[in-house]
Amino acid sequence: MTKPGPRRRWVVLGIAVVLALAAIRLLDQPLALESYRVLDPQTLVVIGYGSPRAWTHITGVTETDQTVTIAVNAFTFELGPGTSSAARLYVPIYLSEALGSRAVMDGTTGQPIPGSG
Repeated sequence: MTKPGPRRRWVVLGIAVVLALAAIRLLDQPLALESYRVLDPQTLVVIGYGSPRAWTHITGVTETDQTVTIAVNAFTFELGPGTSSAARLYVPIYLSEALGSRAVMDGTTGQPIPGSG
């Protein structure tokens, strides 16, 4: 049996990298934001539901005079069977200016996020 040539190895490696990047992108999905809580004038905690082992990361915070738009993604990867139960996920958001009377919006849906007091 002959060894595969160097060109074939690069092609196989390239396909493997593309498939890995596609899988990672498919596992990184927007988190539906259910509510938010004000910790101090410039700090919020947005609350969403997802896998208890999800890695959350902020994908965008846009501040205007009228609104604060927040987008958060959750990366979930579980080996083996899992449950369909969701856990409450808390993501701290640090604003450049005090929230004041600005509305807080979900950057994924464009809908307002209700405050939880």
